[in-house]
Parts: sequence; C-alpha cells; structure tokens
Amino acid sequence: MTPQAPADSPTPGRVSKLARRPHRKSRNGCFNCKRRKVKCDEVKPACANCIRFGIPCDFAPQLPPGEDLPPTGSALDAGSNHHGGDSPATQRRGPGRPRKDWAALAKPVPQTTERTGTSPSSSVTTPASTTSDSTPCSFNIVDAELIIHFVNHTARTLHESEDHNHKLVRFWERNVPQIGLSYHFVLHLAYALAGYHLAYLEPGNLDRSAHYLSLARYHSEVGVAELNKMLANLDETNCGALYVSAVLVCYCAFAAGPTSANDLLVCNVSDGTPQQWLPLMHGVRLIRRSIEPATLFTGLMAPLGAPDEEEEKDHRPMYQIGGFPYVDWIEPLGRVRKWIESYNTPDTIIYIRAHSSLADVYEATYGNENGLFKGPSTDRAVLGWLYRMHELFVACIQRKEPQALVLFAYYVPLLSTLRQCWFVQAWVRHLLEAIRGMLHPDHLPWLDWPIQAALEGQ
Repeated sequence: MTPQAPADSPTPGRVSKLARRPHRKSRNGCFNCKRRKVKCDEVKPACANCIRFGIPCDFAPQLPPGEDLPPTGSALDAGSNHHGGDSPATQRRGPGRPRKDWAALAKPVPQTTERTGTSPSSSVTTPASTTSDSTPCSFNIVDAELIIHFVNHTARTLHESEDHNHKLVRFWERNVPQIGLSYHFVLHLAYALAGYHLAYLEPGNLDRSAHYLSLARYHSEVGVAELNKMLANLDETNCGALYVSAVLVCYCAFAAGPTSANDLLVCNVSDGTPQQWLPLMHGVRLIRRSIEPATLFTGLMAPLGAPDEEEEKDHRPMYQIGGFPYVDWIEPLGRVRKWIESYNTPDTIIYIRAHSSLADVYEATYGNENGLFKGPSTDRAVLGWLYRMHELFVACIQRKEPQALVLFAYYVPLLSTLRQCWFVQAWVRHLLEAIRGMLHPDHLPWLDWPIQAALEGQ
C-alpha cells in the first residue's frame, strides 16, 4: 500500500499553487469587500470601494453565521439608490465591480473621531488618518470653519439652480466631502474654494479677507500637489476623485482672480504659457474618454452622469429660466463670422469651429430666431465653452491674433449671466479691458457689442 501523506502536509499540486502565489493574504478588509469577494485597500475609516459606490464601510468583525444584517436606508445609501438598489434577496454576483446589490450589504457607518485636513494657522490637531492616496494630515478648527462654509454656502453657488434640493447642489454639499475622506486633495481643494468665497464675502474687512486668501492659497497649493501625484495613476477607483478635483482647481483659479493685465483666464500672454487650471480641464476630457461613463458616474459620482429628464424636455433658453435680460446675439455673431471668413489663413478653420461652439452656447442662453433652444443640455453650461476650447485656439490667443481675441471678447458677456458664480464676476470687466489693450485700434470697434452686451446681461 502506498503511504498517504498526512492530512496537513501539502500535496505536490498545492505546493505548486503556493509557489505561484507567494504574496501574503490579508483578512483585514472591510465587511462589504469580504462579502463581495473583492480586494479591499483596508483604508480606514472607509475603503476606496465603499467611498466610490457611496455605501457605508464597516471594518467590524463579521457577524456569526445565521445572524441577520440590520436593515439599511441611511442617507449615505443615496448614491447607490440612484440606480435602484435591490433587496437582500437579490441573487449574489461573483467577484467584480459592485452593482445594484451593494446597498443590501451595507451596515450603518461606525462613528469615528479621525478626520483629515490641514491649515497653517492652528496648532490644535486631532490624530491624522492616512490613506494610500494622500499624504498624512490633520484636522483643526480652521479646517472645520472652511468645510462648514463649503457645505452650507459655497456648494450652493456651484450650480445655477435656486433649488437647494437639486441633485447637483446636493452632490457638492454631501458627496464631495465624502469623497474627500479617502482622497485628501479633494478636501484641500474644497477648503481652498471655501476660503476664496469667505474672502469674497469680506470685501470691507482687509484683515479677514487677507486671512482667508492665505488659507485658500495654502490649501490650493497642497491640493494641486497631491492631485498631480495621483494623475499618473488614473484608474477606475480614483477616477471620480480626480474628475471632481480637476473641476475644483478650475473654480479656485477663477476665484483667485486675474494675476496681471496680461492674464486672459485661459493663458497669460506675457509669458505665453497656459494657466495652471487649463491642463487639468483637458485632463477632465481625458478621464471622460478613458473611463466608461457607467464606471465614472456611479455611486457618489452618479449625479454628474445622465442629464435630468425634465431639463432635457425643457426647451426654454436659460434667460427665461434664470430671469436675466434678453440679449440680441444672432446678428452680431453673424457679422463676426463673416469677418473671420474673410481671412484666408491656416487658423481660419480654428476660429470657425470656436465660433460655432460659441454660437451653440448663445442659443442655449438666449434662444434661436424662434426663441427656442433644442440643442443638448451640455450647451447650457457657459463654462463648457472653456472646457471644449482647443489648445490651438489658446495658442492663437497667446499670439494676440485679432480674430481669436475678438471671439474671446464675444464670450465674455455670457460670464455676466452666471449670477450665482461669484468666482467669475471679477473677470468680466478685466477681460474686456485686457483685450482692448491688446487689439490694434482698427479692430477696437468689434468690442462695442460685447461691452454693451455684458452690461445688459448683468
């Protein structure tokens, strides 16, 4: 009889399998990742998977066999409920990206006193919690002031809707701070924008305004530095945080205001370099091309996904929805296009494309010749024209090409319609004055209309 190996001794097949998997197996993952049999990064108080899919993360020991999970229904489940969460009886899926049944696995979030963030003006800190995606930092009373202001005030200014329950308003109020718990650069950039907002609200108090500006610049620098480190490691777990932080960087750049007379928002003409925020805005485009929408806009990121059905059916131009004055734009933009087409240069096609995109935004804002708007909802976003701006057009602005400068001047009146966007208000007058100083006297009459339109749109 052939001797049998002891039950606890490895067989040849098992030895081979162990040789192929030499890494240490960890059992310290969160409860939800264990149930789903997916890799957990073991970051506390919430792992990246749970943050990404908007569900409570629990590192408590697994319940004994046969013990039922408590019912769910927390407000933190809102991200997953957007897709219609299933009941616990839903058939379990195999390992892979969580889908609808994650909410059924969730338990209430355990309370924790650990937070993250830094401010240079306070030495009172709480123990720092670190993640694999951010540098260690601490949370103090100054940061508390900034994040409270961001949630209660600044977040509501990041969307034109006056409805505080609008899904995008709630996204900035609730979801963005939650994303920041795992990705500290998001928190830093939220702190920065809140600091700029507080400084904007204190124009008559120079000391307090300078204090908040100092905090805003500090957190902006820290957030951008951490963001740049993460950009090289873009994947499905951090794409949402990178997307949101790139948008926050743009808002912070607008809120910081012009740096000189040669600052044209998209570039600084004096040194010929694009602004810091513009490459990140192009990075947003790269993220949207690289990551499937079903992956990018899920969980806490879901409100940025599919447009609202009611808004898609509403064909009213934005001036009727927002209640600002109508501006007759069709004939003035038509004259500019004819003037651009009269130049036979290699850059003419660049100007024509920029003009067409600009006309789409004007139609969404003031309507077509019939007073209606039937284009995509993305054209309603005035700042979307900057998002879609081509690098070649920016290069033409840097060279002070008259067609590019005039086209950019015709965009400025649209900024004056963003009444809640306090961070763009200083740019309207500055841009028109700066462009006037860069144009040849022969081209100055082209600025008469945008200057008048900017005044009417306010």
